[in-house]
This record gives sequence, C-alpha cells and structure tokens, in this order.
Amino acid sequence: MTAARPRAFPEWPVHLLVWALLLVKEGVSMRGTPAFQAPGTTTVTAWLLALGYLLINATAFYLPVRLVARPLLTDEAGAGRVARAAGGLLLSLLFITGVRYGLEFYVFKPLLGFDNYSRNSAFTTQWFVENSVRFYFDYVLYGLLYAAVRQHLLAERQRRETQQANTAAELAFLRSQLNPHFLFNTLNDIYALVYQKSDAAPGALLKLAELLRYMLHDTQHEWVPLRRELDYLQDLIALQRLGTKGNLHLDYQLHGALSKQVVAPLLLVPFLENAFKHGVLSDETRPVTLQLNVTATSLHLCVHNAKAAQQKDQRGGIGLANVRRRLALLYPERHTLTVAESPTEFQVTLHLRL
Repeated sequence: MTAARPRAFPEWPVHLLVWALLLVKEGVSMRGTPAFQAPGTTTVTAWLLALGYLLINATAFYLPVRLVARPLLTDEAGAGRVARAAGGLLLSLLFITGVRYGLEFYVFKPLLGFDNYSRNSAFTTQWFVENSVRFYFDYVLYGLLYAAVRQHLLAERQRRETQQANTAAELAFLRSQLNPHFLFNTLNDIYALVYQKSDAAPGALLKLAELLRYMLHDTQHEWVPLRRELDYLQDLIALQRLGTKGNLHLDYQLHGALSKQVVAPLLLVPFLENAFKHGVLSDETRPVTLQLNVTATSLHLCVHNAKAAQQKDQRGGIGLANVRRRLALLYPERHTLTVAESPTEFQVTLHLRL
C-alpha cells in the first residue's frame, strides 16, 4: 500500500502574508505624507487610510479573478466566453471605481479628515473614473496573471495525480500476473511428499507459505527491502528443486553487502522464472546461472540459461514484456535491460540505480 499523498499547502496564509506586507508598506508611505488635519491622530489615521486603500487594491485584484478569469479559463470556448469576460472586466472596473469613491468621499473625508483632491482643480467625474481605471488596472492584471498561473498549476497537479493513479493501477495489474501453474505444480509436489510421509514436506510447506506471504502481503507496498526480494528468489529456487526431484543445476552467486537497499517487489522474479520455464535445468554441464552484484546504490543482475528444445509452461507468468513496462514506470532513466538470445542460449542483464 502506497503512502498517502500529502495535502497541498493552503493558499490563504500566503495571501494573508502578502497583503500584510503591502499594508505595512502602505502604512509607512501614508505616515510620511503630511496631509492630515488632526495631528494628535496622525499615526492612527495613516494606518486606517492604508487599510482602506488596501481594500481597494484587494478588490481590484480578486474581483477580476472571479468575473474575468473564471469564464476565460473554465468556460467552453466560444464567443459567449469572451463576451462574459469582457462584461466582467467592465463590471470590475466600475465596482473598483465605486469602492474608491465611497471610501474617499464617505469615510476618509468626513471621518478621518483626509481629502485626497483638495488641491486638484481638474477633478471631474470623468477624470475620477479614468484615474481609477489607470491607477488600479495594474492590480487587475496582477489578479488575472495570478488566476492563469493558479489554473495552470492546478491542471498540472491534476494531470500528475491522474498519471500516478493510472500508473499505480497498471503496476497493480502487472504485479498480479503471477504464475498460477507453478503454484499448482508446487502444491502437487508437496502433496506427493506428504503422501510419502517425507521429512521434507514440512520445510517445503513452510517455504511455500513464505512465498505466498510475500506475494499477497509485501507486494502491496511500493518498495520492499532488497533482502526480502532475494529471500523470495531463494524460496523459489528451493521449490523448483523440489519440483525437479533435486535435478536442478543452478549456479547462484551474490556479491556485495545487503543493508538498506529497496527494490520494487517481484521485479527480479520474472527473470529467474523465465529461465525455469524455458531453460535446460537438468544438464550439469550447462547450469542456469544467476549472478547478483549489489552496492549501496546499484544492483546488477545477470541470468543465463541454455534453451530447452521444447519450451515448457506457456501459461501464466509476468513475462519480460511486462517487466520492461514496470521498469519504465518505476525506474525511468535509472535502468538498463539487455536481452541476448541465440538458438541455444538466452541471457538477460539488468542494471538498476536504486
């Protein structure tokens, strides 16, 4: 079972921090403007004015996000979308102008004694509207840019989550393609041992139980200890010896120290399983060879076998094609898989960066 995806960091603390910094900047700027008529309340007035103008800035930033960016980014393509966005932009500019007018003439001037236009002889309604549009249009553009970037990031995150979900489903499917024929043969071999009252039956049954535990439990994790994967291979070899009545010739060599290396579960199994299915197992002069070289950061595997004249067990198994797909999903640009085949020999070499 894969670890739960961490929750995305909420946006509101970032917005709160940005606007708090802008409030400080605006307050310091207001505090340095000698335009207040009540000297005893100059500091309080400066901060109240800064808060009021910050409200206008926030309106110019967030309102177009909803009225302009939303229809542009989420509605279906067409002339109606552009018309709704244009109407939203006009409505946003009118609302921004109205908020500014209400604060400056009904709050700042009568309550705080601050007249922003006492020295402006050119003040008219047209001038005020044009000045509001020019002065706050930057915040409108900032809001639209924020909405576009946010929409892109959300779409990219959704794409990655969808890809991860598809990858997880595909990996689960690939892991599920085990070889039931091998399991049935092993059960028949153990039954024969039990029927003969052989002392080897309990050990064989225990190895099968370990094999099934790994297949059904450990493979639910995305990664498993490399040591556990190699234990599975050894159990697989032991049960194969049982199935061949001890007539299995295999040279297994492991070089390097096992510590905390991890690997995708059942990744190495198909290479050995393929040798058992299609290789010569009973010829002492041409044994199956399994060589593993392990370091703290890499794994090198080489499996070589002579090809049997008649291939066995065509059913089941994960198969090299599926292994290639798993490697591409789990170890992109971190693996090299080479298959060398002749009419009589077969060799597969895998190098992984863990």
